[in-house]
Formats: sequence, structure tokens, C-alpha cells
Amino acid sequence: MAEKENSLEKGEYVIGIAIILAALLVSATVWIAGSNLEKAIGNIKIAAPSGTGTGTQQPTQPANNTQPSPPTQPAAPKALSLDYSTAYFEGPANADLVMVEYSDFQCPYCGAVAPTISQVQAAYPNMKLVFRHFPLSFHPYAEKAAEAAECAGAQGQANFWKMHDAMFADQNKLAVSDLKAYAANFSLNTTAFNSCLDNGDMASKIAAEEAEGQSVGIGGTPGFMVYSKTKSGAALEAKLQPIVTTLQGYGVDAAIVKVNGQGEGIVFAGALPYANFQQILDAFN
Repeated sequence: MAEKENSLEKGEYVIGIAIILAALLVSATVWIAGSNLEKAIGNIKIAAPSGTGTGTQQPTQPANNTQPSPPTQPAAPKALSLDYSTAYFEGPANADLVMVEYSDFQCPYCGAVAPTISQVQAAYPNMKLVFRHFPLSFHPYAEKAAEAAECAGAQGQANFWKMHDAMFADQNKLAVSDLKAYAANFSLNTTAFNSCLDNGDMASKIAAEEAEGQSVGIGGTPGFMVYSKTKSGAALEAKLQPIVTTLQGYGVDAAIVKVNGQGEGIVFAGALPYANFQQILDAFN
């Protein structure tokens, strides 16, 4: 499941039961319920990628057996230069395996996947989780919610995660008055927090992170990038490319990327089930 920017939430995919698509020029909302997608990724046979291409695959409505659309030819991995040195994170600071989440506090799919991300963190304690903001313009409370997390974080990284958890726990309480109440409950300096929020002190930081996400290839939320700082090359691509191809066949945005000239990883969108995150992360073993 993923919500896309400039979307009016016009379509959803439910894989394993049915996939219903209503795609207009600027709108698509994807639901992924993972049973068949999980099986598809789990059963793929690993093969080295061959050829390059720049075409895009438009999702099609599968028959009753919910088979993915024919794959496009794999594109050459996009090279990215990224700096997460000042980003909010959980897990080992110097971990080789990194998962970056681009998220929106008002996005229902982001809220739905939050428990799955916690499950992933528990299962992969050597993974570093980095959080980046990607508020969608059609969510009226998302921007201020993102700013609230940053204003809380300005008073300590632990406060960022307290605000993060509180907002995802109840996405119906994201008005400015709610955000200020959270700050008071967390015993923050409310004068500093309220001033930060009211003056939009963190707006430029939020905009920079959203622009970064777009450069990575994120078009909706939740969006993820999983990568190794040091592993790259044909062997890793041979594990990742079948996963990318399968996701693309179901209309899910996915691609292999090179990160900072040394590591390599995968960018994908959607609130995938835990088993799919597990298959992606295990590809880096």
C-alpha cells in the first residue's frame, strides 16, 4: 500500500483477494495485502540481471490467479549521493545495513506499517533505521505534524521518537493543539516547542527531506530504501533484481540503486507485510 503525491486516493490493490485499479492522470493509491505477493517473492528463482532499459510498466488488472504483469527489462542502478549523518535514527549508528523510511504522519498506510517496522527492527538488531519526512500535499495535517516531530527532536533525539510514536498511535489527533498537548505531556520546554511550531522553524528541513526523497525515487508513502554501505555488484543485484521485477509486476514502484559510490540497495513503495521486508533484508546476507 502506498499513497502517491498529487493523488486523490483513486485506486487500491488487494493482492490475494482482488486487485482493483482506477488510474487517472495524476492519481493512484495502492493497497498491497501480501499473501500472493509474499509467495511470489518467496518463490522467485534468483537470476543475474541482464540488459538495461528505461521503460516504465503500467499496472494491469490481473486475472483471477493474480499473476504479475510481464516484467520490464531491468534498468541500470541509479547512483545516489546521500548524507544521513544528522538524521534521526534507531539502531547501531555505524551499521552496514540501513533502512530509510520516507513517511507522512497522516498517511494511513504509514500508520498501518508502523508495527511491521517495529517487528523488523526487533528481528534485525544490526540494522539502522533512518526516518525521513515526506508529507503529501493533500494531507492537511501532515506538514505541521512533521514539523512537530522536528521541534520535539530539537530538545533531544528521544523526544523525536516520542512524538513520532504518539502521532502514529492516533492519526486522528494531529491538529496543532494536539501537537502542543503532546509536547506538554512529554515535559518538553513548551515555550520553545510552541514557538518552533508556530513560526515554521523546521519547514525548510522538511522540504529538503522531501526533495531528497524525490531524488531517491520516492513518489508516495510509505517509501523505503534498504541498502548496504559496503556491498554491491553482480551477486547482490542477482538477489535484488527478481524482487524488483516481481514488485513492478504488481504495479509497485521498485528499483535497484547505488549509494554513495560504495553500497547498493533497493528502493520500493508500499506497506508490505513483514515476510516481504524479511525477504528483502535477507538478500543482503
